[in-house]
Amino acid sequence: MRTLLKNGRILDPSQEIDTIGSVVIEDDQIVEVGEVVDDSDIDETFDCTGFWITPGLVDPHVHLREPGQSHKETIITGTQAAAAGGYTTICTMPNTDPPLDSPALVDFILDRAASPEAGGVFVAPVGALTRGMQGEILADLYALKKAGIVAASDEGFPIQSARVMAQAMEFCVQLDLPVIAHCEDISLSAGGSMNDGPTAAMLGIKGMPRAAEEIAVMRNCLLSLHTGCQLHIMRVSTWGAVEMVRQAKFLGAPVTCEICPMHFAFTEEHVGEFDTRYKITPPLRTQVDVDLLLQAMNDGTIDCIASDHSPHASHEVDVPFEEAPFGSAQLESAVGVTLTCLTHKGILSPLETIRKLSTRPAQILRLEAGTLKPGETPVAQIAVIDPDLEWTFDRAKTFSKSKNTPFHGMQLKGKTMLTFSGSEIYRDQHFAASRYSIS
Repeated sequence: MRTLLKNGRILDPSQEIDTIGSVVIEDDQIVEVGEVVDDSDIDETFDCTGFWITPGLVDPHVHLREPGQSHKETIITGTQAAAAGGYTTICTMPNTDPPLDSPALVDFILDRAASPEAGGVFVAPVGALTRGMQGEILADLYALKKAGIVAASDEGFPIQSARVMAQAMEFCVQLDLPVIAHCEDISLSAGGSMNDGPTAAMLGIKGMPRAAEEIAVMRNCLLSLHTGCQLHIMRVSTWGAVEMVRQAKFLGAPVTCEICPMHFAFTEEHVGEFDTRYKITPPLRTQVDVDLLLQAMNDGTIDCIASDHSPHASHEVDVPFEEAPFGSAQLESAVGVTLTCLTHKGILSPLETIRKLSTRPAQILRLEAGTLKPGETPVAQIAVIDPDLEWTFDRAKTFSKSKNTPFHGMQLKGKTMLTFSGSEIYRDQHFAASRYSIS
């Protein structure tokens, strides 16, 4: 089977390619990429004129909720949503029920992700740093890595003890295992529901001070510097946290960080009249923070964009603001929001957009993804994106179980049209039939 994706704008940051050309897939593998390719004996052709042909997107921060919380999301529905978003590799977080702290649970996730019912997306498990994610005794990280985890994290239950975190980093250095850190000093943020400031005071809601994030970022950056442990910081949200990361990089610490779309698309004022769709952690910050976060993305201090897909059931969010859980569904909106808020506004070039959505997260977590180079991935991992399609995000038409999203009804510009993981796994309804032909 030979498939031709022709006449698209090829964007591959792993090879610094930005050119009009074509890609040939044969027997589930990329065999040729370039301005001129061998288009003989082609079985099917996709006309990608006006579209981007990119490496399949890579998401370093996704909650699939299995095991234990399948009323929110499942591995099957989550991978289907990922495919619709253009993702071919996603990293699933360990704060499941029970937490992902045993090889048996890693096996469960990998088996479910490989099932025929799943979306065809590669799922890379992230293991718990401590047993039960209680922040006290290290999990059996050696056994977890042998089972298939790609990193270890305290996501959802940030380790409060600097001593325990230092021990975890020292052990992860020996295992050559990256640490992904949710940075929050709970002694400062406990009981809070949104950014601590005038808006929270006006609404009568207990705030979460920016210092709670910044102190934890600073501590973890210093531990990374002193231990040499590769540290990836989740969803930075304040200008202070970004400055900590920038300084750590300057000092030579192996530190990277991510941002999620909500933190550059919205501010604390969007909470409005207690709208639970805007409740996330860390919370939405101020316009000043957003402006400086945009600068940090432009200058490369912020390495990548993660969806932080955190689905919840409808009955869980249809409650008073302070009782609602943090997070929302993001996988199917991330590309549109990123292009609308960043690329089309000149914050990121098209090549840098794909670097942050694909190549860089793959490099950080050492995944076989994020490139169109033949032979570099297990199977062809490709996304085809229409950067100019104007559409309205409708939560009723998503694959995710969760319909909790702040982007419902939002006008977006840019959408994934096709996703390949070996073979085609997603085709958008906006992809015209006239663009597809069979020989």
